[in-house]
Amino acid sequence: MLLFNHIDNPKSISISFLGPDGSGKSTIIDLLMTTNYFKYKYYFHLKPISQDNISTTVETNPHSKPLYSKFKSYIKLLYFIYQYNFGWLKNIVKLRTKSSLIIFDRYYDDLLVDNKRYRYGGSLGIAKFVRLFIPRPDLYFILTTDAKVIYERKQEVTFEDLDRQIKDYRALADGQRYFNIDVNRTPQEIVEEIILIIKKINKGRKPC
Repeated sequence: MLLFNHIDNPKSISISFLGPDGSGKSTIIDLLMTTNYFKYKYYFHLKPISQDNISTTVETNPHSKPLYSKFKSYIKLLYFIYQYNFGWLKNIVKLRTKSSLIIFDRYYDDLLVDNKRYRYGGSLGIAKFVRLFIPRPDLYFILTTDAKVIYERKQEVTFEDLDRQIKDYRALADGQRYFNIDVNRTPQEIVEEIILIIKKINKGRKPC
């Protein structure tokens, strides 16, 4: 049973979930979407373009295709800048005027850890620089646990690459905007921790 029934007069907040396949992002998002913590809840996959009410699987085996050339990879980064900024202005700005929980399943930062998923074959240094031009959610929740636990759930990449991804995801955590969440627990316990963090952060924020 969840600890909270609602958040008193919550301010709108945008959050993103990062983590390797098998970390339970879809399960946690689906649970958040059914709670009444916020009056309005909106779901986006990766980019602030198309909106839905439930999380969906976009690509069944994203690591199976070869990487793009450097030229094509950099063109993709430029297109990302356009998509994220245009989508944010078109869709997210108006949603933030409500008491809204805006959820992203993955975000641009995911490319920095798992470039193969996006077929990115360029420099990671350039990809990190481009992130400066990408609007960011208020909070990131990085879902990780021991690599053996996640590998038993889903074996989409090699164990070695999974272990490397987990270390790189955890390296993003700063306890201020990026929070590492241990997912070797029940979904309810994980959601309760996420809500506690949201409530704590929201106390110090001005209304949007």
